[in-house]
Amino acid sequence: MSTPENKAAWLTALKAYPLQVGPAPMPTPEAADVVIQVHSAALNPADPAMQQRGVVVKPEGYPYILGIDIAGIITAVGPKNTRFKLGGDRVTALAVPSLLGDAKYGGFQLYAVGDDRMIAKIPDRLSFNEASVLPLGLCTAAYSLFEKAALALDLPEPGGNAPNGKILLVWGGASSVGACAIQAAKAAGYTIAATASAKNFGLLREIGAEYVFDYNNAGIIDEIVATLKGKGELAGIFSAIIQPAPLAQCAAVAGQLEGRKHVGTVRPPGFPALDNWPEGVEISSCESTDIMSSEVGPAIWRKWLPVALEDGSMKCRPHYEVAGKGLEGVQGAVDLMSKGVSGKKLVVEIAH
Repeated sequence: MSTPENKAAWLTALKAYPLQVGPAPMPTPEAADVVIQVHSAALNPADPAMQQRGVVVKPEGYPYILGIDIAGIITAVGPKNTRFKLGGDRVTALAVPSLLGDAKYGGFQLYAVGDDRMIAKIPDRLSFNEASVLPLGLCTAAYSLFEKAALALDLPEPGGNAPNGKILLVWGGASSVGACAIQAAKAAGYTIAATASAKNFGLLREIGAEYVFDYNNAGIIDEIVATLKGKGELAGIFSAIIQPAPLAQCAAVAGQLEGRKHVGTVRPPGFPALDNWPEGVEISSCESTDIMSSEVGPAIWRKWLPVALEDGSMKCRPHYEVAGKGLEGVQGAVDLMSKGVSGKKLVVEIAH
């Protein structure tokens, strides 16, 4: 049997275009890391941002391999890994090259190293394309929902928590982050209200939202307040949209409902303060990969997610759209991602 060779779609220098497909070292896993043969990789807004604007945590790390959301098969395990077996376990994983400072963790390659803390087994009935839509969206949602520095909601247990009568409002529920937030909070026992454009109401209801609102309506704030008032205590609001205007709408809703007046966001630390933020309404930023080092990471990735995928209570949403095939198709998918997408997740079939 021939020894497999690795290749990657390389970002060769700051803002280099296009990505260059070429040989990459075949990684060897250390400690509890694993090697994943990447079958599918999903796109995120961070991918074009890193290429086009040079937004890379470690710019001295060029050449660099983009790609954050992956799914594939375990082909090697480190000496301290006891969770996975090689050659059979199908997984979804968060690729974190910028955080760990090594291109071997990048997703846009044939064989990537996976950090054990951000990997979950997937059932055979799930395709790799479906499973690849989850990782970053789930990590981002999990931080803002469950970390003590954010909304500090109850963590979901395998099989789901009993309903607690509290309401969570998710703004932008049709995005990958919003869809993960709705499902994780629903599993934790919360009643879900969510906003999206009207065309995505079916998706919101499919993944468990009880109340749905069109965020394009001019009277959206009054509509939400009138609908939810008296329906239960507000557990908080999570905005999967980063712009100031929707965040201001979230704050306005929080100020008029009984319960916790806190808006969890996807804004990373260091973003400029928002003008005219109302007194008495808290707001938190998001450092999604911090869950790797807190109780939230294992509670979600090791304990809850594998069971929820197996029993079908966690759906891989939004639906994927294949935007490229092979490493040669990555650049076109990144370009498409840069134009923006709604209600879907772009995926490249790396192994096809």
